[in-house]
Amino acid sequence: MYIDSHVHYWEIARGDYGWLKPSDPLLYRDYLPEHALPDMTARSVDGVIAVQAAPTEAEAWFLLELSRRHPIIVGVSAGLLPFSDDFAAAVGRLRSDPGFKGVRLGGGDFKRARTDAAARAKLTEGLRTLAAEGLTLDVLAGPDALAAVAAGLEELPELRFVVNHLGSPAAGGTRDATWSEGIERLSGLPNAHVKLSGMLTLSESPEPLRPYVDELFERFGASRLLFGSDWPVALKGGSYADAVERFESLLPPGLDPEALQRVRAGNARAVYGLGK
Repeated sequence: MYIDSHVHYWEIARGDYGWLKPSDPLLYRDYLPEHALPDMTARSVDGVIAVQAAPTEAEAWFLLELSRRHPIIVGVSAGLLPFSDDFAAAVGRLRSDPGFKGVRLGGGDFKRARTDAAARAKLTEGLRTLAAEGLTLDVLAGPDALAAVAAGLEELPELRFVVNHLGSPAAGGTRDATWSEGIERLSGLPNAHVKLSGMLTLSESPEPLRPYVDELFERFGASRLLFGSDWPVALKGGSYADAVERFESLLPPGLDPEALQRVRAGNARAVYGLGK
Protein backbone atom coordinates (compact mmCIF):
# COMPACT_ATOMS: atom_id res chain seq x y z
CA MET A 1 0.00 0.00 0.00
CA TYR A 2 1.23 3.49 -0.92
CA ILE A 3 0.48 7.08 -0.07
CA ASP A 4 1.68 9.15 -3.00
CA SER A 5 2.88 12.34 -1.34
CA HIS A 6 3.34 14.34 -4.54
CA VAL A 7 0.70 14.56 -7.27
CA HIS A 8 -0.47 17.56 -9.28
CA TYR A 9 -3.86 18.20 -10.84
CA TRP A 10 -4.71 21.07 -13.12
CA GLU A 11 -7.35 22.42 -15.44
CA ILE A 12 -5.77 24.65 -18.06
CA ALA A 13 -8.80 26.91 -18.50
CA ARG A 14 -8.43 28.10 -14.88
CA GLY A 15 -5.63 30.28 -16.18
CA ASP A 16 -3.18 30.69 -13.27
CA TYR A 17 -0.52 28.16 -14.33
CA GLY A 18 2.10 30.52 -15.64
CA TRP A 19 4.69 27.78 -16.18
CA LEU A 20 2.45 25.61 -18.40
CA LYS A 21 2.86 26.54 -22.06
CA PRO A 22 1.26 25.33 -25.33
CA SER A 23 4.79 24.56 -26.52
CA ASP A 24 4.75 21.57 -24.14
CA PRO A 25 1.80 19.55 -25.50
CA LEU A 26 2.33 16.65 -23.09
CA LEU A 27 1.67 18.79 -20.04
CA TYR A 28 -0.47 21.53 -21.59
CA ARG A 29 -3.75 19.68 -21.11
CA ASP A 30 -6.03 18.91 -18.22
CA TYR A 31 -4.84 16.37 -15.66
CA LEU A 32 -7.53 15.45 -13.15
CA PRO A 33 -7.97 12.65 -10.59
CA GLU A 34 -9.91 10.35 -12.91
CA HIS A 35 -7.03 10.34 -15.40
CA ALA A 36 -4.61 8.65 -12.99
CA LEU A 37 -6.98 6.68 -10.79
CA PRO A 38 -6.84 3.39 -12.74
CA ASP A 39 -3.02 3.36 -12.62
CA MET A 40 -3.03 4.29 -8.94
CA THR A 41 -5.53 1.58 -8.11
CA ALA A 42 -3.45 -0.97 -9.99
CA ARG A 43 -0.42 -0.01 -7.88
CA SER A 44 -2.30 -0.11 -4.52
CA VAL A 45 -2.17 3.64 -3.94
CA ASP A 46 -4.43 4.37 -0.97
CA GLY A 47 -4.29 8.15 -1.11
CA VAL A 48 -2.43 11.14 -2.58
CA ILE A 49 -1.33 14.59 -1.50
CA ALA A 50 -2.34 17.10 -4.18
CA VAL A 51 0.48 19.64 -4.39
CA GLN A 52 0.07 23.11 -5.83
CA ALA A 53 0.76 23.85 -9.48
CA ALA A 54 -0.09 27.56 -9.18
CA PRO A 55 0.81 30.08 -6.44
CA THR A 56 -2.75 31.16 -5.73
CA GLU A 57 -5.35 30.65 -3.04
CA ALA A 58 -7.89 30.08 -5.83
CA GLU A 59 -5.98 27.01 -6.97
CA ALA A 60 -5.93 25.70 -3.40
CA TRP A 61 -9.73 25.89 -3.27
CA PHE A 62 -9.87 24.15 -6.66
CA LEU A 63 -7.78 21.27 -5.26
CA LEU A 64 -9.86 21.12 -2.10
CA GLU A 65 -13.03 20.91 -4.18
CA LEU A 66 -11.46 18.03 -6.13
CA SER A 67 -10.69 16.31 -2.82
CA ARG A 68 -14.34 16.44 -1.83
CA ARG A 69 -15.31 14.66 -5.02
CA HIS A 70 -12.38 12.23 -5.19
CA PRO A 71 -11.54 10.33 -1.99
CA ILE A 72 -8.12 9.37 -3.39
CA ILE A 73 -7.03 12.95 -2.49
CA VAL A 74 -6.34 12.81 1.25
CA GLY A 75 -4.64 16.19 1.56
CA VAL A 76 -3.76 19.42 -0.26
CA SER A 77 -0.50 21.37 -0.10
CA ALA A 78 -1.35 24.85 -1.34
CA GLY A 79 0.63 27.52 -3.15
CA LEU A 80 0.59 30.83 -1.27
CA LEU A 81 2.93 33.80 -1.51
CA PRO A 82 4.96 33.99 1.72
CA PHE A 83 5.74 37.71 1.48
CA SER A 84 2.13 38.70 0.89
CA ASP A 85 0.35 40.66 3.62
CA ASP A 86 -2.55 38.24 3.10
CA PHE A 87 -0.56 35.06 3.80
CA ALA A 88 -1.79 34.45 7.36
CA ALA A 89 -5.37 35.35 6.44
CA ALA A 90 -5.28 32.96 3.47
CA VAL A 91 -4.00 30.17 5.71
CA GLY A 92 -6.84 30.91 8.12
CA ARG A 93 -9.44 30.74 5.36
CA LEU A 94 -8.10 27.49 3.95
CA ARG A 95 -7.84 26.00 7.44
CA SER A 96 -11.64 25.79 7.50
CA ASP A 97 -11.35 22.82 5.15
CA PRO A 98 -9.94 19.67 6.83
CA GLY A 99 -8.32 18.64 3.55
CA PHE A 100 -5.90 21.57 3.75
CA LYS A 101 -2.66 20.10 5.08
CA GLY A 102 0.01 22.66 4.30
CA VAL A 103 1.75 25.07 1.94
CA ARG A 104 4.56 24.71 -0.58
CA LEU A 105 7.25 27.39 -0.87
CA GLY A 106 10.28 27.66 -3.12
CA GLY A 107 13.95 27.61 -2.22
CA GLY A 108 14.23 31.10 -3.67
CA ASP A 109 12.04 32.41 -0.86
CA PHE A 110 14.61 31.21 1.67
CA LYS A 111 17.55 32.57 -0.32
CA ARG A 112 15.89 35.98 -0.48
CA ALA A 113 15.32 35.90 3.27
CA ARG A 114 19.04 35.39 3.93
CA THR A 115 19.95 38.75 2.44
CA ASP A 116 16.82 40.82 3.05
CA ALA A 117 15.95 41.44 6.71
CA ALA A 118 12.38 42.52 5.96
CA ALA A 119 11.80 39.42 3.84
CA ARG A 120 13.31 37.25 6.56
CA ALA A 121 10.94 38.66 9.17
CA LYS A 122 7.96 38.16 6.87
CA LEU A 123 8.95 34.60 5.99
CA THR A 124 9.52 33.68 9.63
CA GLU A 125 6.13 35.12 10.53
CA GLY A 126 4.49 33.00 7.84
CA LEU A 127 6.32 29.85 8.89
CA ARG A 128 5.27 30.41 12.50
CA THR A 129 1.68 30.66 11.31
CA LEU A 130 1.98 27.25 9.63
CA ALA A 131 3.54 25.74 12.74
CA ALA A 132 0.87 27.19 15.03
CA GLU A 133 -1.83 25.68 12.83
CA GLY A 134 -0.16 22.26 12.81
CA LEU A 135 0.36 22.43 9.06
CA THR A 136 3.17 20.99 6.95
CA LEU A 137 5.62 22.89 4.77
CA ASP A 138 6.67 21.54 1.38
CA VAL A 139 9.84 23.06 -0.07
CA LEU A 140 10.81 22.94 -3.74
CA ALA A 141 14.53 23.67 -3.59
CA GLY A 142 17.61 22.81 -5.59
CA PRO A 143 21.12 22.23 -4.22
CA ASP A 144 22.02 25.94 -4.17
CA ALA A 145 19.08 26.68 -1.83
CA LEU A 146 19.25 23.75 0.60
CA ALA A 147 21.57 25.49 3.06
CA ALA A 148 19.31 28.56 3.05
CA VAL A 149 16.30 26.35 3.72
CA ALA A 150 18.11 24.78 6.67
CA ALA A 151 19.10 28.20 8.02
CA GLY A 152 15.54 29.47 7.72
CA LEU A 153 14.06 26.52 9.58
CA GLU A 154 16.61 25.88 12.31
CA GLU A 155 14.66 27.99 14.80
CA LEU A 156 11.32 26.33 14.01
CA PRO A 157 11.63 22.77 15.34
CA GLU A 158 7.86 22.52 15.69
CA LEU A 159 7.24 22.91 11.94
CA ARG A 160 7.20 19.68 9.94
CA PHE A 161 8.72 20.22 6.50
CA VAL A 162 9.47 18.12 3.44
CA VAL A 163 12.04 18.86 0.73
CA ASN A 164 10.65 17.78 -2.64
CA HIS A 165 12.32 15.67 -5.34
CA LEU A 166 15.41 14.58 -3.37
CA GLY A 167 16.48 18.23 -3.27
CA SER A 168 16.96 18.07 -7.07
CA PRO A 169 20.58 16.86 -7.25
CA ALA A 170 22.49 17.00 -10.52
CA ALA A 171 22.21 13.39 -11.63
CA GLY A 172 24.93 13.25 -14.23
CA GLY A 173 28.71 13.42 -14.12
CA THR A 174 30.47 14.15 -10.85
CA ARG A 175 28.80 13.94 -7.45
CA ASP A 176 26.86 17.09 -6.51
CA ALA A 177 28.89 18.33 -3.53
CA THR A 178 26.63 21.35 -2.95
CA TRP A 179 23.67 19.01 -2.64
CA SER A 180 25.52 16.79 -0.15
CA GLU A 181 26.47 19.76 2.03
CA GLY A 182 22.90 21.03 2.08
CA ILE A 183 21.43 17.60 2.77
CA GLU A 184 23.89 17.03 5.62
CA ARG A 185 22.80 20.30 7.24
CA LEU A 186 19.10 19.55 6.75
CA SER A 187 19.43 16.05 8.16
CA GLY A 188 20.47 17.54 11.48
CA LEU A 189 16.99 19.03 11.87
CA PRO A 190 14.67 16.38 13.36
CA ASN A 191 11.62 17.98 11.69
CA ALA A 192 13.15 17.68 8.19
CA HIS A 193 11.95 15.08 5.68
CA VAL A 194 12.65 14.42 2.00
CA LYS A 195 10.43 13.11 -0.77
CA LEU A 196 11.76 10.37 -3.00
CA SER A 197 9.83 11.97 -5.85
CA GLY A 198 10.39 13.36 -9.30
CA MET A 199 12.90 10.62 -10.06
CA LEU A 200 11.72 9.89 -13.61
CA THR A 201 12.58 13.43 -14.69
CA LEU A 202 15.76 13.82 -12.64
CA SER A 203 17.46 11.07 -14.66
CA GLU A 204 16.72 8.88 -17.67
CA SER A 205 17.92 5.81 -15.76
CA PRO A 206 17.95 4.92 -12.07
CA GLU A 207 21.67 4.36 -11.55
CA PRO A 208 22.79 8.04 -11.50
CA LEU A 209 20.29 8.59 -8.68
CA ARG A 210 21.37 5.64 -6.55
CA PRO A 211 24.21 7.44 -4.69
CA TYR A 212 21.83 10.25 -3.75
CA VAL A 213 19.08 7.94 -2.53
CA ASP A 214 21.64 5.91 -0.57
CA GLU A 215 22.93 9.10 1.07
CA LEU A 216 19.40 10.15 1.97
CA PHE A 217 18.77 6.82 3.67
CA GLU A 218 22.11 7.10 5.45
CA ARG A 219 21.39 10.60 6.77
CA PHE A 220 17.62 10.56 7.27
CA GLY A 221 16.82 6.88 7.74
CA ALA A 222 13.62 5.18 6.68
CA SER A 223 11.53 7.22 9.12
CA ARG A 224 11.99 10.59 7.34
CA LEU A 225 11.65 9.70 3.66
CA LEU A 226 8.41 9.68 1.63
CA PHE A 227 7.30 8.18 -1.67
CA GLY A 228 6.04 10.59 -4.34
CA SER A 229 5.43 10.15 -8.06
CA ASP A 230 5.28 13.78 -9.27
CA TRP A 231 2.51 12.76 -11.68
CA PRO A 232 1.73 14.09 -14.28
CA VAL A 233 5.13 15.81 -14.65
CA ALA A 234 6.58 12.31 -14.32
CA LEU A 235 4.96 11.42 -17.65
CA LYS A 236 7.86 13.22 -19.32
CA GLY A 237 9.97 10.26 -18.21
CA GLY A 238 7.52 7.37 -18.25
CA SER A 239 4.21 6.05 -16.95
CA TYR A 240 2.79 6.09 -13.44
CA ALA A 241 3.83 2.45 -13.08
CA ASP A 242 7.35 3.48 -14.13
CA ALA A 243 7.43 6.09 -11.37
CA VAL A 244 6.56 3.47 -8.76
CA GLU A 245 9.08 1.05 -10.23
CA ARG A 246 11.84 3.69 -10.20
CA PHE A 247 11.13 4.34 -6.52
CA GLU A 248 11.15 0.64 -5.65
CA SER A 249 14.31 -0.04 -7.65
CA LEU A 250 16.26 2.57 -5.68
CA LEU A 251 15.29 1.41 -2.20
CA PRO A 252 18.29 -0.01 -0.35
CA PRO A 253 18.32 -3.81 -0.21
CA GLY A 254 17.50 -5.40 3.09
CA LEU A 255 14.91 -2.90 4.35
CA ASP A 256 12.63 -4.71 6.78
CA PRO A 257 8.86 -4.76 6.13
CA GLU A 258 8.18 -2.10 8.75
CA ALA A 259 10.71 0.30 7.21
CA LEU A 260 9.31 -0.35 3.73
CA GLN A 261 5.81 0.47 4.86
CA ARG A 262 6.96 3.67 6.53
CA VAL A 263 8.61 4.93 3.34
CA ARG A 264 5.75 3.78 1.11
CA ALA A 265 2.94 5.22 3.21
CA GLY A 266 3.43 5.58 6.96
CA ASN A 267 5.73 8.60 6.90
CA ALA A 268 3.36 10.51 4.61
CA ARG A 269 0.50 9.79 6.99
CA ALA A 270 2.52 11.13 9.91
CA VAL A 271 3.99 14.17 8.15
CA TYR A 272 0.66 15.34 6.75
CA GLY A 273 -1.40 14.35 9.79
CA LEU A 274 -3.53 11.85 7.92
CA GLY A 275 -4.11 9.39 10.73
CA LYS A 276 -4.08 5.65 9.99
